[in-house]
Amino acid sequence: MSATGANAQSHRLEVLSHNLANINTTGFKPHMAVLQSRESEAIQRGEVMPGGGGVDDLTAGVGIQPAVTQYSQGPIKTTGRTTDLAINDPNSFFVVQRGEQEFLTRAGNFIFDAQGQLVNTHGDPVLSAGGGKIRIDPRQPFEVMGDGSVVQGTERQQVKLVRPAAMGDLTRIGDNMFQSLTSVNEVASTERKITSGALEQSAVEPTRAMMELIEASRVYEANVRMIQTQNESMEQLIGRVLK
Repeated sequence: MSATGANAQSHRLEVLSHNLANINTTGFKPHMAVLQSRESEAIQRGEVMPGGGGVDDLTAGVGIQPAVTQYSQGPIKTTGRTTDLAINDPNSFFVVQRGEQEFLTRAGNFIFDAQGQLVNTHGDPVLSAGGGKIRIDPRQPFEVMGDGSVVQGTERQQVKLVRPAAMGDLTRIGDNMFQSLTSVNEVASTERKITSGALEQSAVEPTRAMMELIEASRVYEANVRMIQTQNESMEQLIGRVLK
């Protein structure tokens, strides 16, 4: 069980380290390591029913479950850059297009490229409420309004904002991109909560994440020491038996 405990804490350390590495990633949502007590092999194989009160009811260590994404909202920071957009609603997402696929993101650090197309930092086009790409004449002045609309002359193009039916329907694509496994719903114009000239920062709480990292490191070291102690005891026992 010490080995499974060490393996579980090693996984937890990886998750926490990844979170800390993304404390400056715009719109990043942290992972949460999920650990679960394992049943004995006999119960897992169906040879014994749980709850019998026998030795097989003892735990067989700790199992690792898939990491879960935490969708809590990160702090909003004013940048003063016109095309930076922050969503003040933890359940809504911008939509960008990569190839033939559409992805959701909370990272609103957008720019207009040389062709006058609104894109993210990877060059993926940002979609409008109508599902098209947002384009302007880069030689002419424009404004970005508080609702995420790009206005140039008489043309008004609103940045698309959607909500998944359930946050559990999302699968992560990279560090701040998601794809919904089910259809998404466009946010009504009266419910759009966007701040222009600002960005949502990473939702990782550095102090808390560092404390958890230290705790996981100590538990991991304790498990490793236990393994070493068990190995030494076994070697001594074998040595006595062979004398």
